[in-house]
Amino acid sequence: MSQSASEFRLEASFRKRLYFFTGMIVFTLTAYILQLFNLQIVQGSENSLKAERFVRRSESIPADRGNIFDRNFLTPETSQPLVSNSASLDVILNTSLLKNDAKKVKEFIYKFCEALSIPIVYYEKELQESRLIKKIRSREPFVLLEGISREQQERILVLDNINRYVYLVSSPARVYHMGPALSHVTGYVGKPTTSDLQEKEIKTYQLIGKGGIESLYDTTLRGQDGFRIQKRNTEGNIEEERVIEHAVPGNNLILTIDRDMQIAAYKALKGVRGTVLAIKATTGEVLAMASNPAYDPNILSGKNKLERSNHFTRVTNNGGFLNLAIQSRFPPASTFKTLVGLAAMESEHKINYDPKQTFSCPASFTLKSTFKGVPDQVFYNWDKKNHGELNLAQALEKSNSVYFYQLGYKLGAEPILAYSRLFGLDKKTGIDLPGEATGFIPSSDWKKRTYGNKWFDGDTVNLSIGQGFISVTPIEMALFYMAVVNNGKIYKPYVVSEIRSPLDNSLIQKTEPTILRDIPLKKSTVEALKEGLYLVGYSGTASGVLNSPNLPEIAGKTGTAQTRRRGASSSNHAWFIGYAPVNAPVEKQILVAAFVEYGVGGAASAAPAAREVFKAAFPPGSFPRTDRSRAKTMEEEAPVEQEAF
Repeated sequence: MSQSASEFRLEASFRKRLYFFTGMIVFTLTAYILQLFNLQIVQGSENSLKAERFVRRSESIPADRGNIFDRNFLTPETSQPLVSNSASLDVILNTSLLKNDAKKVKEFIYKFCEALSIPIVYYEKELQESRLIKKIRSREPFVLLEGISREQQERILVLDNINRYVYLVSSPARVYHMGPALSHVTGYVGKPTTSDLQEKEIKTYQLIGKGGIESLYDTTLRGQDGFRIQKRNTEGNIEEERVIEHAVPGNNLILTIDRDMQIAAYKALKGVRGTVLAIKATTGEVLAMASNPAYDPNILSGKNKLERSNHFTRVTNNGGFLNLAIQSRFPPASTFKTLVGLAAMESEHKINYDPKQTFSCPASFTLKSTFKGVPDQVFYNWDKKNHGELNLAQALEKSNSVYFYQLGYKLGAEPILAYSRLFGLDKKTGIDLPGEATGFIPSSDWKKRTYGNKWFDGDTVNLSIGQGFISVTPIEMALFYMAVVNNGKIYKPYVVSEIRSPLDNSLIQKTEPTILRDIPLKKSTVEALKEGLYLVGYSGTASGVLNSPNLPEIAGKTGTAQTRRRGASSSNHAWFIGYAPVNAPVEKQILVAAFVEYGVGGAASAAPAAREVFKAAFPPGSFPRTDRSRAKTMEEEAPVEQEAF
């Protein structure tokens, strides 16, 4: 029987639909089989692990932070660390046994405090209802106590109504073996803040570096956390535990710091507010950096919340978090006279200056007034004595202010300010520590904008002895003296020398010395300055402190900065910047900068602080002395330098 056209069209349409639905079924089955193969075979291990994590409790294993060693590091096993880790026990509340009920959790915390004699105020924030509910729902470990004592551990174990709801977990604790002596270099660690959690890849239970190299090298030191899966019974006891990924400790850091020099620097600041900095002259390696007042990183990184809070408040109120070596600015006082002399010699074409020529130095310098009715301005020498005729070396030796009043006035402010900028006294040094400040170099435009009047000759006279508007950081001033020692070369200062693997001690990264500035200086300029700086320690303002057979020959410059609290010498700040051994190759020389707030005078407090670091760096017998040495006894009274504003 023949089909009609309509029947044929219906049959064709049916076949198409049949083929389509059959294809869809085959395609779906194929996709399903392929996905099943992918889930069970290709990604079987990973998905099995995910399922196990879902069914069982997964727990992170915090990685140990990397250890930190000083410059004398050999191997991790044979070297004494500056910073290391120790194990401590934390008490974790198993909220699931309390049915994750905020009311029951709160009641338990009250019992816990009563049993262990803990003030309930300790949990004041945690007991806020909204915070408590959020903490329970987060499914993160509910830490009741960190770093418990043995007595607390024993008490928890014997109390059935307590220990059945908690378990003890080992957690790493940071140990700072030099305590406050190195705190501004190391920094400390603590729990991340809300902003840390938002801005950085870090979890709430992890520790984060706060200050110093702990902060700047945080990710390098932090390591990689592992995790384990635990199966617990209804009472919260672990029935089964499997480590899925082992924690990888953070990398170790090798510092440029010398332990003995660092201790000497810190002890030299006992009872005063100030800083001592030691740098290797031809590399920029920071051998010591101490600042006082300091803080105890062991307390701030510790597990006692109340102790941490109280110490933080005390340190903050005392300004102890400020690293004075890189974060404070003060007038450089007489240490700046070296730069004025350098600017004059390098600009000799402007004033026809020869460092051997002499200026007559009476007890004062009179600046004639150019304004009718305004009296002449008199600037006095620091000791108000007549020193007669002096050349540059003798003026540096005696720190004669009248000489530099005349030299600065003759030279003018612009060359002095230009060389100040050239040597970076208004720029960061780039040291690998956070929070570095910059010095301030004034200008005539700045003064007009700020005070509404022009730059006067009196401003130049003040500038010539490092007073007035100028201010510098101790590390900036130390690098200027590095340029004098290195014939114009300034190396970038650094604290971290090497980064090494904790697994096999292999070298990951090494810091190479970097020239920050290379300023061409005439040989005659450097020689004239070095002669004057040598005389300061040999027979000048610091000789009573530094000229001793038990010390290497030390060259340098004292400085006494007057403050706004004029009058008593106790209101003056004290400076000393120097280098030694004078007669050794420059590769063997180190620079030491010392600054003491209200330290009376450079020779009274700053030079003695620097002396202690030189003693630690060069024990008797480790340095030669030249024939012209005329060592004095250490019992001689050091002259006290007090300079006119």
